[in-house]
Amino acid sequence: MTYEFNSGDNTANDYPNPFKTENWFLLLSFLALTAGAVAILFDARTYFHDREDKVAAIAVILAATLFGIAIKFLIQALSQIRFYFGRKYPMGLADEVPANSYGLAKGGTDVIDMLRQGVVEFAEPQGPLNGVLYALIKPLITAPPPIQAAAVQHFHAGIAMTGILLSMAASYFFAAGTEYEGVISWMYLPMTGLSLLTPFMKSAAEDFNTQEVANSDKMLWKLIGLVTYAILAPVLVPRYLPALHVPPLWIAPLLLLTTSMVASVIFLVSLLSQLDNVEQTSVSVEQTTISMNCHPAQLWPKLSRDMQDSWVGGIPNRVYGNVIPGMTNSERASFQGYILEETQPSAFLNMSAESVSDKVGSRHRRYLIALGAWGLVLSVLAASVGAYYAPLFVDMQRMEILRVLLVVIALGVAMVLAFRIGHLLWSRMYFKSRLILVGIEGTFQTGEMRIGNQFSGNVQSHATVTRVQDATLRMWVSDIVTVSFGKAGKRFVMALAPADGFARATVSGLKEFAMSQSAVIAPTSTADVEVAKSIGRMNEALGPSFGGTILGASTGNRVLAPNTVQ
Repeated sequence: MTYEFNSGDNTANDYPNPFKTENWFLLLSFLALTAGAVAILFDARTYFHDREDKVAAIAVILAATLFGIAIKFLIQALSQIRFYFGRKYPMGLADEVPANSYGLAKGGTDVIDMLRQGVVEFAEPQGPLNGVLYALIKPLITAPPPIQAAAVQHFHAGIAMTGILLSMAASYFFAAGTEYEGVISWMYLPMTGLSLLTPFMKSAAEDFNTQEVANSDKMLWKLIGLVTYAILAPVLVPRYLPALHVPPLWIAPLLLLTTSMVASVIFLVSLLSQLDNVEQTSVSVEQTTISMNCHPAQLWPKLSRDMQDSWVGGIPNRVYGNVIPGMTNSERASFQGYILEETQPSAFLNMSAESVSDKVGSRHRRYLIALGAWGLVLSVLAASVGAYYAPLFVDMQRMEILRVLLVVIALGVAMVLAFRIGHLLWSRMYFKSRLILVGIEGTFQTGEMRIGNQFSGNVQSHATVTRVQDATLRMWVSDIVTVSFGKAGKRFVMALAPADGFARATVSGLKEFAMSQSAVIAPTSTADVEVAKSIGRMNEALGPSFGGTILGASTGNRVLAPNTVQ
């Protein structure tokens, strides 16, 4: 991976780090977890000294768990501590056409359709639960796809967590005090972990897809299964399973559920407080007819100069399509060409802030800070639980020690989940740029043109002329606002604003340029013009001496003439 540096790129060099606040929470969590892990290691050292090797090994495993989560947070924070933003970022709306190449890049058709129709396309929600969510939050339908996917995912997770929590309450009510309470309670641990955490852990923030993240049809079947288990398990477990004398384990799945529910609720409130839904889709459209006596591709150098005038900070535009009007060898045919470019996107807003008052000044930032604080609280709680119970392992039963381990793991998973889901919103970045689409189509015919007197003139011009009559020139221009989640994430268009003045001036300039093209071949060099003037003056000077006729011929700098005149 390379980084393009230019001392004049103020946007790239001075871009504020959007992860500054998140890094503080990650580093503080690292310190808390590390302190807890070190305290547990001292307990393990004491156990090894007292030859309690098995208990010492369990303490080492617990310390390694806390160290593993702490190192993960440290790596993430240090990786984000310096934010580089080169010219190649953010990503384009489509693939780019290489310099000095022609054609339409992959994804360019979608950008053309968006400009021509003045619309932003979104996927239609599917499934019964999604229908409920989008009915409750109507602006969500035009939010960026990652925001929609995250909202759907956490909405489904909230329903599932509520269902599991109610199922646990019912199971506890029916099985409390029985000899099978331990078996029934332990079954909720894998049920909780696999059902809730797998979707959160397997997807990166940039890869959210509404239809793949959660299937509401499957969610309904899971809820039915939970209700069935809560009602029938207290009766069926004693009939088909032997009586296992294991202590009940309600605390670990309960902690996993409640802490995850708090994180999801905070995330949803922060997400819904700033949906970034599309509210404006206006595009400037200019159309005119042009006539010219030249190849239509002659407009492309003029277009290239106009596009260069729109460069932002001296950075070339991103070319998504460049198709020069082609012509056949026939005397009459049609042609078509277009060019699609976007100016360099410049950042104008992100999740960073320069002061503490700015950080807590908006609702979504306040909720994001609350989510980071919740992750920090879980880190302190996990480290405290581990450090408190580690010295007591020697006096505890195996199942009690296992219960402590599962509680710490549940808190660790919940804290990782809190920071992971918050990272999506911390990485949100906004950009503004200008999309430009120019197209020309029409018909041409070729013919020959001669200028000058064919019998008595001294200067004649002969050319094969390409005549374009009433070709259609169209231009679509829009100032767009896009949002991405991470500098390497896909950008999504959130607003289209017209740029009437730019479109009108550019089309007018192209039309004037087309009308000014000359169809007559004539000397344009200054030296040629001076030589022609010199010959004309000699012709006038020698004309009276030779009866008004030119008898001499010019060869180099010498004038040759007959010696006598008859």
